[in-house]
Amino acid sequence: MRRSCRLFLLLVLVSALARADEPARDPTALPPALRNALAPVPAASGAATAEPAIRQVVFVDGRGYVVQRGRRYGIGEQLDGARIERITEQAVWLREAGQVRREPLYGGVEKRPPPAAPDAKKSKEKP
Repeated sequence: MRRSCRLFLLLVLVSALARADEPARDPTALPPALRNALAPVPAASGAATAEPAIRQVVFVDGRGYVVQRGRRYGIGEQLDGARIERITEQAVWLREAGQVRREPLYGGVEKRPPPAAPDAKKSKEKP
């Protein structure tokens, strides 16, 4: 019994010394393979930088506002060189250089009414 206990302690000590050369790894950091895969691709030289996407809209007393960089912008105000034409729950319409473009808040997401419950359909069908 004593011999197996000493052997176990010796193995633990050897493994601890072997890892002493390695730097401590941050458990919240991404593994190197993922870190390289998610690294941003540098933009081509001379290319215009993309405008920041509109991420937040608030409604106060029935009026919509775009919140960008800690400031509220209402309809008719300038936002990054474009005039705000319309604000809804799903998108913001901006006029720039005579063109109106729709900036969706949630790309690929559409607001639809919920489907009718199966019990409601059955109760409507019964005479």
